[in-house]
Amino acid sequence: MAEAGTPEEALRRAWHGASDRADAPEVQAIRLHRAEVEAMIAYRRAAPGSADQARAWRRLAALRERRIAVLPPGSAARLPPLPGAPADALSAWQKLRRRLGFGRG
Repeated sequence: MAEAGTPEEALRRAWHGASDRADAPEVQAIRLHRAEVEAMIAYRRAAPGSADQARAWRRLAALRERRIAVLPPGSAARLPPLPGAPADALSAWQKLRRRLGFGRG
């Protein structure tokens, strides 16, 4: 009888090396960049001042922190700044932490 599932090797595309190195910092940076772009699109499409926009901005800021953690220092310094946070996106404590530069880790 034929095998029920397709072997993993048959699913792997030779030109797609990132699937083989999921833990490599370069691959993580690429994946985080893509997620950050998608979060930016969600932020811009949300109605201004809405809860959806605040949620999208928080996701965008969290992804940026994770992306900066895996980038070399020179690359992290060249990233464009994030848009300003909506009015209700951050608590007073979170605003203070962000202003003083204290990250999550």
